[in-house]
Amino acid sequence: MRNRISILLLLFFFFHLAVAQLKEPKVNEMQQQLQSIQEEISQLEKQLKTGDNQLKVETKSIENVDKQITLTHNKISIYGEKIQNQKLWISKLERQIDSLQNKIITWQEIFKQQLVFAYKYQRGKRYNWIFGVSGLNDLFIKYHYFRKVTTAERSVFEGLQRSTIELNAKEKTLENEIAVTQEYLLAATREEENLNQKRVVKSQVISRLKQNKTLLSQALKEKKESYTKLKNILASLEKSRPNRQLKVDTQIKWEKLSGNFSKNKGKLNWPVEGKLLHGFGRYKNPELKTILNNTGIDLKASRGTDVRCIFPGVISLITYMSGFGNMVIVDHNDGYYSVYAHLDEVFISAGEFVEGGNRIGSVGESGSLEGPKLHFEIYGNNQTLNPLEWLKKK
Repeated sequence: MRNRISILLLLFFFFHLAVAQLKEPKVNEMQQQLQSIQEEISQLEKQLKTGDNQLKVETKSIENVDKQITLTHNKISIYGEKIQNQKLWISKLERQIDSLQNKIITWQEIFKQQLVFAYKYQRGKRYNWIFGVSGLNDLFIKYHYFRKVTTAERSVFEGLQRSTIELNAKEKTLENEIAVTQEYLLAATREEENLNQKRVVKSQVISRLKQNKTLLSQALKEKKESYTKLKNILASLEKSRPNRQLKVDTQIKWEKLSGNFSKNKGKLNWPVEGKLLHGFGRYKNPELKTILNNTGIDLKASRGTDVRCIFPGVISLITYMSGFGNMVIVDHNDGYYSVYAHLDEVFISAGEFVEGGNRIGSVGESGSLEGPKLHFEIYGNNQTLNPLEWLKKK
């Protein structure tokens, strides 16, 4: 029994050492992010109430709501991360509780055995063992043995008490963590409702704009100007590329792409599964019957559909641009870039290396007057290229 008690005490020590290393998830940083995002949304809502002229009010309202939708997406993502962290923490607590319950059962069994042992040497009989000693040395050995037994008994009893107290505390913590998780779920649900309301507001703004042909004509004129701005952005990115700071492994991967993109003309996978809405080049606007020049292609798809990178490269820019909404630009080396616009959510970070086929975002309607779609472009040597000549034939 002495060996069993010693082993149990060692297990008890290492168990507490392991539990001490488990830390609750750090939520302060995420809470600060949520607060910062909410402040930005509030500021945008205030801006939404001001405007100089009708066109500015309508177009800026679309841009404003788009940004609020993006920020709300970010809040939902943070809540999702917090919920996941809570689930992991709850799982750890449940394992700790199971371990404590098993340990208490073991303590109780040993304590039961000790009570039986104590009963044999109960008060009035506890010195009977002295009469059976064979000598002074035997007396000394038995005396120290019974002292150790008494200490072990006290240790087991105290260990049982501590484990019971700890179990009660863990169960209380588990109860609190479950309540916190439920609060996060409710908050995420509220943000989803806010997101849907913002989409309704945007639809109403677009509807008003489309009903006014003068405003629509001016909005399309701004769209044309956006094409020029995008071309200038790409030229600036290529010019500043030599000074770009990337991680060493990312830079190495990017340099290895040299000479590869041009070899894949006509072999590239499509960025999204969808219907071709507008092809490359000139097309007629259905409302105004005016001719527009498309520097890429537009693919109609359901909101939330995955958008994938067509070829390996480095995420060169993630931004919001009037007329294009949330936009990602990927650098494929040798002056080749691909552009993905009107995104709902973005799943990558600037400076990150992505492989062909990697998910970079989802289809949305940010900056779009035609509902959810993906605007996709390919640039080479600062010239717009027809994506249909580079993508696989369907």
